[in-house]
Amino acid sequence: MRYPHGCVEQTTSGVFPQLYLPELFELSKDKIASTERNIKAAIQRLSDFQLSNGGLSYWQGNSTADSWGTSYAGHFMIEAEKKGYVLPIGFKSKWIGYQKQQARNWRNTSSYYNNSLSQAYRLYTLCLANSPDLASMNRLRESMGVSDEAKTRLASAYALIGKKSIAQSILKGLTGYSSTKRYYSNYGSETRNKAMALETYTLLDDETKAIKLAKEVAEDLSSNNWMSTQTTAYSLLAMSQYALKNGGVEGINTNYIFNKVSGEASTTKSLLAKDLVALQQENSLKITNKNNGVVYVRVLNKGILPVGEEKVFQKNLEASIVYKTKDGARIEPDNLSQGTNFIAEIKIKNSTSETLENVALTQFIPSGWEIVNTRFTDFGNNTTSSNVDYTDIRDASISNYFTLKKYETKTFNVLLNASYLGEYYLPGVQVEAMYDNDYIARTQGRWIKVVK
Repeated sequence: MRYPHGCVEQTTSGVFPQLYLPELFELSKDKIASTERNIKAAIQRLSDFQLSNGGLSYWQGNSTADSWGTSYAGHFMIEAEKKGYVLPIGFKSKWIGYQKQQARNWRNTSSYYNNSLSQAYRLYTLCLANSPDLASMNRLRESMGVSDEAKTRLASAYALIGKKSIAQSILKGLTGYSSTKRYYSNYGSETRNKAMALETYTLLDDETKAIKLAKEVAEDLSSNNWMSTQTTAYSLLAMSQYALKNGGVEGINTNYIFNKVSGEASTTKSLLAKDLVALQQENSLKITNKNNGVVYVRVLNKGILPVGEEKVFQKNLEASIVYKTKDGARIEPDNLSQGTNFIAEIKIKNSTSETLENVALTQFIPSGWEIVNTRFTDFGNNTTSSNVDYTDIRDASISNYFTLKKYETKTFNVLLNASYLGEYYLPGVQVEAMYDNDYIARTQGRWIKVVK
């Protein structure tokens, strides 16, 4: 619900699994209301990504549609409509028109953005919207060199329109999911693709394959392994659909004793979340399952790192920051006079031979400083010296999103003002590849002062 980047993928990922919360969880009235608000807000926000041709851009204001983002956001919109949510006028018809045109124009090439999985997902969403493109589906089925992931998704499309025998024939002879590389052109991962396969076998009532995949996806979700927003959301989506189809009617019926205080945790649904209050230094929790089925228990906690104890590291990306006067002389930001204008210069380097897309650079601003909106000053458009896909300026941070070619360095200049007297904490700079945790860097934070 609190993903940091407002692209079409993260906007969709933050809200897609919430469609299934009321059916899976015993929720309070407040939680049901907040979930509905989140879904309605996301529907409205996603409509703002739609271009005149019906596709959706990756960032608001971009002029070209994003293939996977268009299918993924449309997938969410159709599922939301089925659950009673109202879509913006004209969104669906324009989206269907775009998807059909792209499906007809698709050619079987190895193009980064034009791969067979994108086409299969596009065709699946058209079937979900009751507007199947059978000619394009048959063309993809007969194409050579189509990936197993694409075949699995295409089988889902045929299953949706009642052609389960064709779906079964497509799935025969698949080699399985052996890829271990996390970075895909469609924001995915091996786990995300397993989740998509789980969705297929759930749809086809293949309990043997579905339960095997469900266990693997559940283990990945429960592990400490890094997962992108796309992988997390699609895994939750597939697990939700599996649970709704195969969850027992018995529900959960347990008693518990937490720090000598007894309570009951019961529901007729598949999942139950309960807050444990009155935490102590040492805590004990005893749970008794009163039903015949197996109950899986997880105890979760969250917190905030103490100020100044962020982990500093560089992994395939290098990040450095220096502060300068407008004339270019280097300065230290520890003690700045109130009213001083100065520049933060950040350099980001890709230290590998791989081209890296969807890099997110976030620079946090201490509350004693202010970002000078340079569109209205003599500093002009020099906030960055290189092209970026999108810039998001907020009160306390500025984020840039861009591509880095192999061994490329990009420089970003931000004009700041030391505005308010006092002592403040300046967090380090963070840069990461949004869909590949092999690329990440964080710098050290420090205390700064604004003085008279």
